[in-house]
Amino acid sequence: MPRDKKKFKRLELWLPVGHPLFHYPPGQRATRAKELLDTAFKLEERLAGIEKQLAEIAKNRGIEGKPDAGSEHQNTLSFDIEAFMNL
Repeated sequence: MPRDKKKFKRLELWLPVGHPLFHYPPGQRATRAKELLDTAFKLEERLAGIEKQLAEIAKNRGIEGKPDAGSEHQNTLSFDIEAFMNL
């Protein structure tokens, strides 16, 4: 990684001794940590987008008052204790 101090900043990070990052060889840990941080930020953005979409869906369902197709289905699951005990 380039050491151009105008483009990069250093981050000191303390992790527990048994942290999975220490399974990587010493020369690969910083690169892997950066990859994992970048991935976490992308996942955070995607999760926020999904939450926003779910909120919009819930809002639209509430306004329109239309139940989804699955809500008409009734649970008809029953449990036969006698048949179970005779196994």
